[in-house]
Amino acid sequence: MTHQTTIFAMLLASCAMPAGAQEIQEKPWEFEVEVGAEREPAYVGSDNYSTEADIGIKATYTARNGTEWYLSTGGVGVTAQLPRDYELTLELEYEPGRDNADDPILTGFPEMKDTWEFQAVLVRQLGDFQLGLGVQQDILGHGKGLVGFAAAGYSRQLSDRLRFRSILDVSFANAKHMNTEVGITPAASQITGLSGYTASGGFKSTSLQVGFDYAVSRRTELYMDLAVERYGSAIADSPLVRDHGSRTTTEVGAGMRFRF
Repeated sequence: MTHQTTIFAMLLASCAMPAGAQEIQEKPWEFEVEVGAEREPAYVGSDNYSTEADIGIKATYTARNGTEWYLSTGGVGVTAQLPRDYELTLELEYEPGRDNADDPILTGFPEMKDTWEFQAVLVRQLGDFQLGLGVQQDILGHGKGLVGFAAAGYSRQLSDRLRFRSILDVSFANAKHMNTEVGITPAASQITGLSGYTASGGFKSTSLQVGFDYAVSRRTELYMDLAVERYGSAIADSPLVRDHGSRTTTEVGAGMRFRF
């Protein structure tokens, strides 16, 4: 899923786990394994989709004051409980680069390197609703730049086993991030035949994600997520998206989570 939606979904899930999972969470250590598949576009705004395995491992230690320290295949971070139902998460996240082989149109574009991002997310819990603000910064200078977002989530237990989740977010990014994603340099223009394009910073996209968690047992649950993202003009006006992609993209993911 989109990066800002992904981290907010993680926080929302931690606030809205099924009853059985909450009992497990009372232990100082929790281990989670996620095995599934995800269908997503080859690049931001692409209409060429691929399906890949989605495998994740996460270990969480919960201190007596409620602070959670975690290490996962995607990064390392801490979530602190603040007054008035606020939560603050600080994370170092591994961000894989773009594989230009995923879409023929990317041939001739600069390589997008793997990098690490620092993320800070503040969430306010309001019953079944959550409000969040976040920022992501590429700390290695590999082109991912700065992204900020505001999100609102809603989750509700529909039955003893089934929970519904939804997230609506709006994201913004600086010009460095936009041009890494969809900018077209003179060199890339000459190779690909696409018109040159320099994106400005500002509004990036709006996305909506809905999902369901079904508790098979106290330690196992099925999950399914669907996300739709609508890009602003800074992304959509790039020939990479306008002529060879789509202003609106979707992502679908499903699988199983095991908690120990």
